[in-house]
Amino acid sequence: MTVDLAAVRELAQVPAGAPVLSVHLRTDPRDPANTNHVPEWLVALRNGLRDVSRRVEDDGSRDDRLAIRDLRDRVEDEILALAPWERGRGLAWFVSPDGEVDRRLSLQLAPRRHVVEWDTRPFVSPLVDVADRGRATGLVLVSGDAIRLLHWEAGQVHEPDRSLYELELADWREFSGHGTGSPVGTHSSGANRTAYEQRVDAWRDHFLRDAAAAVGRRLRELEWDRVVLVSEDQVARRFAAELPDDVSGRIVAEAVANLLWEEPAAVGDRLEETLESVWREEAVATASRAADAALRGGRGAVGWDEVLGALLERRVSHLVVDPAAVPGRGQIGPAIHEALGRPAPGLVAERAVELAVASDARVTSLPGRALPTLLTEGGAIAELRW
Repeated sequence: MTVDLAAVRELAQVPAGAPVLSVHLRTDPRDPANTNHVPEWLVALRNGLRDVSRRVEDDGSRDDRLAIRDLRDRVEDEILALAPWERGRGLAWFVSPDGEVDRRLSLQLAPRRHVVEWDTRPFVSPLVDVADRGRATGLVLVSGDAIRLLHWEAGQVHEPDRSLYELELADWREFSGHGTGSPVGTHSSGANRTAYEQRVDAWRDHFLRDAAAAVGRRLRELEWDRVVLVSEDQVARRFAAELPDDVSGRIVAEAVANLLWEEPAAVGDRLEETLESVWREEAVATASRAADAALRGGRGAVGWDEVLGALLERRVSHLVVDPAAVPGRGQIGPAIHEALGRPAPGLVAERAVELAVASDARVTSLPGRALPTLLTEGGAIAELRW
């Protein structure tokens, strides 16, 4: 299914109460680690359930201990019973002992890592990351003779209505001229061929101009704010030059490939790395921009205490967080820690994500190694609304 922000927000806003078991697995059958006799996702699931069980047995109430024993067996049995297509490339499951929370999602964009958590609410940050990396993107497949539009979102690709524009040559035909044995015929044939090719080139230019105008209108209707152009030659740039300025500004990447008539799923597979690269460049740019703004005293915040304070005040428009970050001693003031509900250090990043989602802020999970500034600031940077 497509992971939409409404579904993520619903899970993130489940009130703290009865414990919730949250499972995120990379079940992608293309992953070499999942081709072993015992796939890596199953090893991670069993290890995660074992670790959670140990923590609950050591520190939990009697009710929690009984609950995790039942859930541990149920979750493993039910996931094993799923067909591969039901597990998809990623699986997220949130379930509470009382049944108030029980939601399982099969994903076509794998989470970054395997996670098994037991907390007072759903552990949503891996799913938020999938939603962010899977933001809707228009794929515009271009050739000199046809243009095709596809919609990519969270690893799934479908073809919207009115998505194909084709060059029509009417009843033109290439004249063969006289027989090749005649010098005159040879010259005539060559001249006819040249004239024909010139007419086709002129009509192709006309087609690209008209198609660019039509595609521009359609892209506005589809409300695509991110577009990837795909072509096997330079025709994509000719086409882009004809697009209206407000549409051409939405192009985030150009890919060189001949995918015009491929099945939608195959197109998505071929462009997976391109889309990941676009996401990473945008993430790094956002974090850098926010850090620069904070340095100048503008609409930016860096460091856990400052970022969490802005989140509590609902001033954050875009949170960039290292999902593996664990704030050290002294990085969060007592007042902020109390306002968060005094979470364990390993849950602070999760609480930040929950606050961001609840206030309609965008969340990007960026490993600290991808940006030294993020590491320097302990793993949290934010752009602010004011």
